[in-house]
Amino acid sequence: MFFPIDWYLILAYIIFAFSVGLLLSSKAGESLSSYFVADRKLPWWWLGTSMVATTFAADTPLVITGMVALDGVGGNWLWWSWAIGYLIITVFFAASWRKAEVLTDVEFVELRYSGTGAAILRAAKAFFLSILFNSIILGWVFKAMSKITAPFLDWNVLLGSEVFSSISDVWPDFLILGDLNTTLTVLILFSVVVFYSSMGGIQGVILTDLFQFALGIGGAIVFAIFAVQYVGGLEGLYSKLETLYPGKSESIISFWPRIGEEEHGLPLQVFLIFVGVQWWIQYHSDGSGYLAQRLHTAKTPKDAELGSLWFNIANFILRTWPWVLTGLVCLVVFPLHDADLFQPAGAVVQSDREIAYPVLMKIVLPAGCLGLVFVSLMAAFMSTADTHINWGASYLVNDLYLRFLKPNAKNNETVIAGRVAVVLMAGIAILVATQMNSIASAWKFFLAMASGLGLPQILRWIWWRVNAWTELSGMGTALVLSLILYKVYPNVNADYLLFFTALGSVIVSILVTFLTAPVPDQVLDIFVAKLQPFGFWGKWGGVSVRKKFYYRIRIWLLAIFSLYAWLFGIGYLLQLKYALGGIFLLSGVISGLIVLKLWEKKDLLR
Repeated sequence: MFFPIDWYLILAYIIFAFSVGLLLSSKAGESLSSYFVADRKLPWWWLGTSMVATTFAADTPLVITGMVALDGVGGNWLWWSWAIGYLIITVFFAASWRKAEVLTDVEFVELRYSGTGAAILRAAKAFFLSILFNSIILGWVFKAMSKITAPFLDWNVLLGSEVFSSISDVWPDFLILGDLNTTLTVLILFSVVVFYSSMGGIQGVILTDLFQFALGIGGAIVFAIFAVQYVGGLEGLYSKLETLYPGKSESIISFWPRIGEEEHGLPLQVFLIFVGVQWWIQYHSDGSGYLAQRLHTAKTPKDAELGSLWFNIANFILRTWPWVLTGLVCLVVFPLHDADLFQPAGAVVQSDREIAYPVLMKIVLPAGCLGLVFVSLMAAFMSTADTHINWGASYLVNDLYLRFLKPNAKNNETVIAGRVAVVLMAGIAILVATQMNSIASAWKFFLAMASGLGLPQILRWIWWRVNAWTELSGMGTALVLSLILYKVYPNVNADYLLFFTALGSVIVSILVTFLTAPVPDQVLDIFVAKLQPFGFWGKWGGVSVRKKFYYRIRIWLLAIFSLYAWLFGIGYLLQLKYALGGIFLLSGVISGLIVLKLWEKKDLLR
């Protein structure tokens, strides 16, 4: 249970979130543009920080703790590999999203394509992303928050056994996240999210995100420091790992995949799927989704690029190591073979390694610090939940209600519709969360189901021949294959199923592209004039357009090298391998300077 100072910190944050919603409600209610894209006036550091805060959900440190237990530090390639795709967004697409001046990325469909196919694709993606995808994402975030709150809050004590028992008697069985105790906690927190996100719109969401990012990164660092000190510092951590896992500790802390039959570490074939496939099959491969929503709010295209760059730096270089170090401490405090060997509380960890993170919080953090770290996870939960209900609502209002049901709706009607959609999204997400088991397994199934969107969304920016049916066929194929393969082969590694799902959707989408008519010339004329894309645009391009494309590929590849050099340089320093860490950091600095020099010249090419 919490100490009084911990409760004060929790209540202070809840009051702050409520206040933001109330203060910005009148501004958000002016128009749909104010409500969903903040009138396109935000600086790069606002939108970039908001992107980081949103991707740091309450589930993230829990999933990383589970990954470290299963595959060692190298298991983080599941999400480290995403940097390859996120840097594509920075280098190729961030500025173009701002230039497009659409309200949602789904609206972009009818700027790039036309006709019946474009209308069907817009409606299908709006429903697919808002109802199906969004509810799954929010579902695993809710599931994570229920695991985090379980060790700390006991409503049977807080409300009294009589009141709690009366609530239990009438509570529906289908609306349970773990148990009634954690369900009440999550629903109370989510009610706060629904209030301020529905009242304040995207600007309220982003403003709270700034505070949530500071809390999230600060809380993760504080927790990591106390956790490492608890096991005797960094030297104590690595020596205890060797004692508990003789001959295996090096593979546990290695960043790289294992070759052969070692028990611990990421298998090489899974690593190759991560770095060779996973980054381009993401549903946000070109920045679509909540990332594009942030890019739409930028003051200028340059702000969109800088915001996306800051997001990459903060997301991978700043955030990785506090979580990884804490995950390694969990392997010492709760050994894999006998989780309650040193701590009785470890009994619950044996069957669920993800819950080791909040259980360790309760063991190592003193009063005040415990409240701070809990608030940071509460803020992480809220920053993701508010984004996804606002983002999902934007599809329901802009791409379904306004596009197909009531195109002439007035501003006040659309804002009311937006607020209703926020509440609707919240209700659907709660229902999905109650049916979800493992967070990590939900992550991987979600990636497979969305894999058909990735490549077509990248190609539509760089190849004139792509049409609406390319995206529709890829999306439909991935959905069908994931439902079949995960059902028929439940015991096969989910990463292998992801590979075959992605491969099937790519083959089908490319075939369909050549079997269907291209986008009409007049539509491409308008698109190219507005966005000036680069790549392979036939009669709309030429040598200069391809030259710009190849130049940006050089920037992208160097940026990938620089980011990973920084990431692993810091990691090696934390492993007390100072020479190796220094080499990686020096490589990161040199390659980063080259990237900046090339970046300055990219717009001068002819």
